[in-house]
Amino acid sequence: MYKKLINILFIVLVTISNTSYAETKIGVVKLDVLFKEIPIYKESQTNLKNEFKPKADELKKIETSWNKLNDDYLKNERTMSKNERKAKIKEITDIENKFRTMQQSLQKELQGKQNSELQRIRIIVEKAINKFAEDNDYDLILRADGTTLFAKKYVDITQEIINILN
Repeated sequence: MYKKLINILFIVLVTISNTSYAETKIGVVKLDVLFKEIPIYKESQTNLKNEFKPKADELKKIETSWNKLNDDYLKNERTMSKNERKAKIKEITDIENKFRTMQQSLQKELQGKQNSELQRIRIIVEKAINKFAEDNDYDLILRADGTTLFAKKYVDITQEIINILN
């Protein structure tokens, strides 16, 4: 991972030095650390937990009922009549289906909400990074994995590479 970052930095530095810029200001942002530390992310996570807690609690109750029915069935299976076993199996299957359906629905809803919140926060973070870079005259800001978060126009060497390859 760091080799990739070093290679990218080397290419950028060579390009920048070729364009006669004397000093290059580069920064690296660890987004995973940043997200864990910023209040807006923590608040978002707390809000999501609070919003989904009632549904999660309801799902837990259904799971508890389902487990209780299963345990009861396994405990009393030998003493039940064929019809009682059949009815109990249907009851267990029905509650299992209800649990699975509700679980899938909750997961889908939670995932959608999490993605929406992350996108909202990413936009805020991106604006903050861009503002910081411009206010502090950074030429390039990278994620710790080497992905570019901010770059001045002259840092983009795409056209030069195209020219070499043509």
